[in-house]
Amino acid sequence: MENKDGKVTNTPANFLPRIIWGGIILVVLVGFFALRLLSAYVFDVLLAALIIISALEVENVLHKMNRPTHTVAVALYPIFCFSMIALLFMVLAMFVLGVIIFAYPLIFVKAGRKAKERDSFEGSLLYYAFSKMINTLFVCLWPTLFFSFTFMLNHYNLLSASSYIEAFCNPEMGVDFGLFALVFLFATTMAADTCAMMSGRFIGGPKISLTKLGPGKSWTGLIGGIIGATLMGMIIYFIFNAFYGYSTLFSSLHYGAWTFLLGGFFAGVFNMTGDIFSSFFKRRAVIKDFSQLIPGHGGVMDRCNGLLVNSVFVFVFFIILFG
Repeated sequence: MENKDGKVTNTPANFLPRIIWGGIILVVLVGFFALRLLSAYVFDVLLAALIIISALEVENVLHKMNRPTHTVAVALYPIFCFSMIALLFMVLAMFVLGVIIFAYPLIFVKAGRKAKERDSFEGSLLYYAFSKMINTLFVCLWPTLFFSFTFMLNHYNLLSASSYIEAFCNPEMGVDFGLFALVFLFATTMAADTCAMMSGRFIGGPKISLTKLGPGKSWTGLIGGIIGATLMGMIIYFIFNAFYGYSTLFSSLHYGAWTFLLGGFFAGVFNMTGDIFSSFFKRRAVIKDFSQLIPGHGGVMDRCNGLLVNSVFVFVFFIILFG
């Protein structure tokens, strides 16, 4: 939101719709986790919706900044990610899309000039092709590729060739690594976001001295978010350790509460990093929220900006622990 001087301001949140819709989001998430017990592919429906909507929100903001993108590529890339379920192929698909987007207006010059005119782009056709490629790849990377790590976490049991995975993924042990990873990811993210908001709003403290991040960012909120995720990481360990298969796995690998306390700490750091980068991007675009899709919360990207970065860490963290 802008004031009369054209500067971005951060007005107090309307807590009632924020709390109501926060509760709705939590209920929907818990519902999908319950359905996931039937099949991991059910959870893919939620992840696909989050990825596609987030990508379209980012693309829409880029358009408002007069930065052209290739909408077809933005829409197709999540489909490639879901069909490949391998990081190397996801990166390769992004590279191939980039080459096609760059080459098309230069090879088909007439079509390229029409697209350039339609996008009201000033500059040479070469610069237009390069700019459109960079902007499109930006959306493919952030949020789509980062968010796709949640998809790989959901199917973690299929990805790993670890002997531990094979030994514990059986009816007798009943260990679902994908479920554990997703619960760890969503719980630490939500704890970080909630604690950051509450500590920043009710405790206050000095602001982060980077004006482009917006006036609402404080060191108290940053530290509070990291502490919240750290404690949640340990809580998740105790919850899963209460079940036979997981407790046997943890004891066999000598993993205790401190392991997941440390994991929660870094999850908080990565989550807050994603939130800060998102704030920087929004300040550059001179917007408060990515969209108004969720009353009191903004867009899907406003709720998932830390989640998608945290998903990269959690994936690496679980590979180190179990992969």
